[in-house]
Amino acid sequence: MYYASVTALDQELGRLFQKLDELGLTEHTLVIFSSDNGPEDIHIRNASHSGVGSPGPFRGRKRSLYDGGIRMPLIVRWPGQVPADRLDETSVISAVDFLPTLCSLAGGQLPTDYRGDGEDVSDILRGASRARNSPLFWEWRFLIAGYPVHHGPMLSVREGDWSLLLNPDRSRVELYDAVHDRMQLDNQAAVHPEIVERLAEKVLAWHKALPPGPVEAAAGKVHYGWPVG
Repeated sequence: MYYASVTALDQELGRLFQKLDELGLTEHTLVIFSSDNGPEDIHIRNASHSGVGSPGPFRGRKRSLYDGGIRMPLIVRWPGQVPADRLDETSVISAVDFLPTLCSLAGGQLPTDYRGDGEDVSDILRGASRARNSPLFWEWRFLIAGYPVHHGPMLSVREGDWSLLLNPDRSRVELYDAVHDRMQLDNQAAVHPEIVERLAEKVLAWHKALPPGPVEAAAGKVHYGWPVG
């Protein structure tokens, strides 16, 4: 089923590109191809047929906040505007960047009350490589399937080359150099307490601004990462 789905997707994308060519719209059309986050885990019974996907060199799978669980494929096609055959492994962008980026490329204006986490990365799509201007945040509020090595904390923040993972009660503090430690196994939290404190303050403030999760709302208590009671 997994390989059949990939084959069908490839065929339908081929039809799309062919029709753009026929209509003379290829050079006027930005195509962004992405995917859901992280490969499915083989332990999810009703989706085990999708569990043959690979996170590559990264730790984590779907539902995990390690890089293998949050990274996504991103392929951008716009002849004459986006450089072809270019691989950018430096810039960090997210799906939250789509709204401000597409507005910029289309000449539109964001709503005056826009308070999203995204930023305009149209310069990156056009060929620039640069660091983000703002951090990225993640939260996972439910159980994590599969092997314990993938069972990460509940919150994560990425700023520059650093990734910090921790629970809202500051348990399980994990700091990784996301560039040089792709498997996220060398916890640097004890070595760089100042980075931990700076990033923890940001992600915990972000977390407080979110609505309560279903576990907290239903049970009134949670052992972070694993519901109890």
